Amino acid sequence: MNIVLLKAKDLKTDVIQQQKHIFRYANQNSLDIDSTEIDNSGKNEKLESRNELKGFLRSLDYNDTVLIYSLSTFSSNLEEQIKIFNCLFERSIEVYITNINSKITKDTKALDLLSLFLKESNSLFNIKKTTVQGRPKGRMSKSKFDIYRLEIIGYLEKKYSVLEISRILNVSRSSLKDYINSRGLKDLVETRKNLLQKKDFQKEKNTALKQCNIIKKDGKNNGL
Repeated sequence: MNIVLLKAKDLKTDVIQQQKHIFRYANQNSLDIDSTEIDNSGKNEKLESRNELKGFLRSLDYNDTVLIYSLSTFSSNLEEQIKIFNCLFERSIEVYITNINSKITKDTKALDLLSLFLKESNSLFNIKKTTVQGRPKGRMSKSKFDIYRLEIIGYLEKKYSVLEISRILNVSRSSLKDYINSRGLKDLVETRKNLLQKKDFQKEKNTALKQCNIIKKDGKNNGL
């Protein structure tokens, strides 16, 4: 089955626009939609406390296909996204992410997944500004450092200090430090480093199964 999952809360693109985009994508890729689900839980919550999302994941069968507008539909946290994908991979469930025109399957390699995470994360900083009075509360403003984001991540991975990076980019050290902290780039680099040390997500069976126990179908020992 091909199931659409829409995010009702905490996503900049509203449910109607998500649905329109996904349906257009499905039509262009000859995918028939069998059902549409809506998740009302907060994307910043941990999977353990997101009962609606857990219920949705439990309802999926082997070899189902899920279509989402963005990775943020699952979570805004990279580690939570990986946890969810580990669970989906256990049942050979494919995921289409329509806003970046990408498909993730159990055969997708760790490095490719990281590239997709970074691709989406980078796209969120390039969303066109809406014509509103002032900046909505809680929304992250654009920064002059956004154009250097991937370079900064690369330098941090090479263990460059903030001072060294600021000299390379010829920018203020304090401003660069604020940017790195506000975007959580050091945490991103650390997570990326840990993931790259793993040969493949699928080889982490014990970890994946432990994580997936929280959404295991009652009475069935089938991986979830």
